[in-house]
Amino acid sequence: MQKIFLLILLTINTLIFPFFTGLKYTFRNTQFENYIVLTSSIERKVYIYDLETNKLKYLFNNVGVYPAISYTDKNYLFIIDTVGKEIILIDLKKQKKYTKRLEHKPIFYNRINSIIYILDSEGNLFGYDFNLNLVYYHKFLSTPNYFYFYKSKPIGLYIWKNDIDFEYQGKIYNYNLTTPSLLVDNFIIDTRGGNILEIDKKKLYKSEPYISFAIIWNKKLYFGSMFSNTIYSIESGKIEKVAKLNYQPTYAKIINDKLYILSASNNKLIIFDNNTIQEIETGDFPIEIFSYKGEIAVVCAENGEINIFEF
Repeated sequence: MQKIFLLILLTINTLIFPFFTGLKYTFRNTQFENYIVLTSSIERKVYIYDLETNKLKYLFNNVGVYPAISYTDKNYLFIIDTVGKEIILIDLKKQKKYTKRLEHKPIFYNRINSIIYILDSEGNLFGYDFNLNLVYYHKFLSTPNYFYFYKSKPIGLYIWKNDIDFEYQGKIYNYNLTTPSLLVDNFIIDTRGGNILEIDKKKLYKSEPYISFAIIWNKKLYFGSMFSNTIYSIESGKIEKVAKLNYQPTYAKIINDKLYILSASNNKLIIFDNNTIQEIETGDFPIEIFSYKGEIAVVCAENGEINIFEF
């Protein structure tokens, strides 16, 4: 059934304020409770912003060689330096720094609860706690580009390979995908090729290329294509067109049962609730969305600007 959506162009300014951090090119950022951690790899700076006070909490300069991403808890800042091949741990209370050298270059990473998982260029997957203790290790058969955990076990994804798409429990699988780079619930997303593999059913869905996000919402997989500027869902074993957007979707997150979408190239925040579409201006090149106590924080990577919205 074709749905008709109401497009709302917000003329009322819902922006509380733009906060300028002074950082540039903050492309990989994280959140812990009321803290947003911005990392500028080129400037070698890490900035911790407090959403409770809407002020700077900590700023660290001359961090490593190329700090790729940073994570925090209540006491420590955990930084992964991909070029320097090391982990940097900063005690926030004592302002002391500790480092751990890595044998190979980190290429992908993810935080799950209090463990930071790091995949290196040789197919080693390490898990560290916030005391730099090694608490997990797994060796893949080869050298995947990405990793996730599927049914509590590591799965490695390989892009641009003719003979392998993913590795799981010591077995190699190939479905002729191009860039399988995302795992969402039971689905592997081929972002460049526009294919989606439902793992349990071994079913391959063909969609539009350049998938920018995939997310579970209301027990269904929703995804967006930068090629067609369209949101799709998978329902009853087939792909359904959900909504056509005016702008290219580049990122999305579910907050309070609404789909918040960014269009980095058009400086837009788009809010979709299955009935209406709202479009709001942002700063330059919005790249990520965080939320805290009813506020929405949009990080704009071009100059480290944080836009705070309240709806």
